Amino acid sequence: MMNRYCILLLLCLLIWGCNDTSVVESPQTSKAEQTEVVVEEEVEVAVDVKVETGYIPFPKGYGYMENLGALQKATDEGNRKIIREHAWKLWAGIMQPAEGLGWPLWYTWSNTTAAFKAENSGKVGDEKSKSNASSGESLKTKNLKNMVNVDTKTPNYDLPQTVIDKYSGVITDGSIKDGANFQNNGDIMVATESLSQQAMDNIREKELYLTSTLDALHAKNEPINLVSKFIVTKHMYWPVKAEGITGVPVWKDNFPDTFPGYAGYEVWDTLVGIDPSGEQIGNTVKVEFLYGVKDYEKKPMSTVTAEAKVYGLDDFYYHKITQDDWDSFDEADKGILDAASYWANNQPIGVGDYLISIAMHVNTRELPSWTLQSVWWSDEPDKGQYAANRPELPQATGPWDHYLLTDDYAVPPNDKGELDIAVNPYIEGVIHPIATSCRNCHVRAGWPTGSTAGTAGYQNPDCPGLLTYLTPESPCLEKITLTDYSWIIPDRAISE
Repeated sequence: MMNRYCILLLLCLLIWGCNDTSVVESPQTSKAEQTEVVVEEEVEVAVDVKVETGYIPFPKGYGYMENLGALQKATDEGNRKIIREHAWKLWAGIMQPAEGLGWPLWYTWSNTTAAFKAENSGKVGDEKSKSNASSGESLKTKNLKNMVNVDTKTPNYDLPQTVIDKYSGVITDGSIKDGANFQNNGDIMVATESLSQQAMDNIREKELYLTSTLDALHAKNEPINLVSKFIVTKHMYWPVKAEGITGVPVWKDNFPDTFPGYAGYEVWDTLVGIDPSGEQIGNTVKVEFLYGVKDYEKKPMSTVTAEAKVYGLDDFYYHKITQDDWDSFDEADKGILDAASYWANNQPIGVGDYLISIAMHVNTRELPSWTLQSVWWSDEPDKGQYAANRPELPQATGPWDHYLLTDDYAVPPNDKGELDIAVNPYIEGVIHPIATSCRNCHVRAGWPTGSTAGTAGYQNPDCPGLLTYLTPESPCLEKITLTDYSWIIPDRAISE
């Protein structure tokens, strides 16, 4: 025990000396809140070193929770160079490998399904905290609930009969429940919404997973203030078969910003090929994807076929599914993966096949106004505004620089008095119009949810503009209880 206390004391001293504990001044943060942020850094040291649970914290050397005063100043002044360099580091850091697992470190974090279970979930990393507690409602369905005038006419993904027969125990109303490791996005993309340990503890200890807690806060007109080390991510895998060449849609500005209709990957005509064997890399071959999917009117969509340049696995963050992996997946995990592979490749998935990282959101509460960054894979990673300000990170493992990045920090409004467009073509493309903003969406997060005046939604009668420069103090948000830029709380809160 004495050795453990000595180690903890040494770590505390090291962290105290290295961390930037400057208080971030913000018009949205009271003096009491500022004090809480500093104290929190001290009490969380012991939590961070509790590696016995399997949880791997965000790594040092990637800017996380560092130089926050300078980051706040850059945000206030709209210094995109500093902002984007920070955003790139967060993306590279979150994708660093979990030693001995073959997965990125976020894979050791609990997902949002576990955070909103009725029973006590325990600490992040515990097996029981990863267990299934899903209603079967997909992430896309949750997101589409709180919209009014936006109608992007999303396609219909009916489960293949083979998947229904094989995984009937985890299917409700034609939808697969969330798994221990993966969550049902309702389409080809295999989703995981991950939470840092501090985020998980914040939700559980404050009982923010309960609608009764949210109702009580709303009755008292008290907004939620989450802890500064709250991180929530949304990562998307794409299934790739070990044999042959897999076709994957790639965004090439397929629609103009003004396009009001559905712009998801199903209607892109630009593909790349992925050859796990490496034999066809650099060649142009015919590839295809999309099987068994119906359009908004439930008419069969055609399989997308195109001539495509072939890439190798090393151009992506990827994971090869091992037997140990397969044994660790629960039935819902397997059902989600299998359905995705049938829709993408017209084949089941299994041991020896691959998952490639296609897109990811990384949201942190390092600042009271949050840092919001989102990435997607590109075959032209050095072209255009979303490649800008990429720093040199020699310590980073993997092709983090083969992705493009959009950021949406609380910078001053643009020349139109609005927010700039900030959208991930893979993640937002399947539910939102192109002309939208991460910040405009997340600042609206609140309770109660709905599509009428006085409720929180992606778009509602009180504040309908999708690029309107909104802040927590905006009059159109005053009737709702804000949940601190976090839609996972109102979207997933459960009744006791």
